[in-house]
Amino acid sequence: MIKVVLFDLDETLYPRSSKLMSLIGQRIDEYVIDKIGIPAAKADEIRRHWRTHYGTALRGLIEEGYPVDVEDYLCYVHNIPLDGFIAPQPELRAMLLSIPLRRAILTNSNREHAIRVLSHMNLLDCFEQIIDVRALSFINKPDPLAYDRAMSILGVNPGEVIFVEDTPVNTRAAKKLGIATILVDCPPSQDADFTVASVLDVGDVILKLVRDGTAPAA
Repeated sequence: MIKVVLFDLDETLYPRSSKLMSLIGQRIDEYVIDKIGIPAAKADEIRRHWRTHYGTALRGLIEEGYPVDVEDYLCYVHNIPLDGFIAPQPELRAMLLSIPLRRAILTNSNREHAIRVLSHMNLLDCFEQIIDVRALSFINKPDPLAYDRAMSILGVNPGEVIFVEDTPVNTRAAKKLGIATILVDCPPSQDADFTVASVLDVGDVILKLVRDGTAPAA
């Protein structure tokens, strides 16, 4: 029986078209050039390599032994403007509050970034908890340990969770653990149990599960 809906943050609760993640990507490139010493011509390529192989650039820096100050990195790469890129969405807030289950955030970013984005969108009070990369001991999605740690924090098992995410590799990993998955703004895929065009459609999927008796109403 479903008890908790876990939402990814970036490009799930706001659209990919906002380009906010492009700004973060630029900041990562700047960081690895200026503070790690990666040649400028290689920065974007190696960032994408880290994202593909480790889920995040930070995990790549750590795993490959670069001398990174984790807190300095997180502060630097998330120092981006929000005005003009994302805005409050009353329809999204209403949808989230209509879900009769516990709701939490599971993000590969840091808590400060999540709070800032959620506050900017007037969504912070829609979630009981933010599980960030620190809470995961810097083991990020799609590593199975990230999901295990998140479920331990929430006190649930895989069969009691729905995970909402925009990245197929992340839903694929969660699905393999037995977590119900909803993939947002992606084509239909075997990587998730459900696919929806917009995060605004997530509520309908979950409410159907509740009506069908798969998930208990609160």
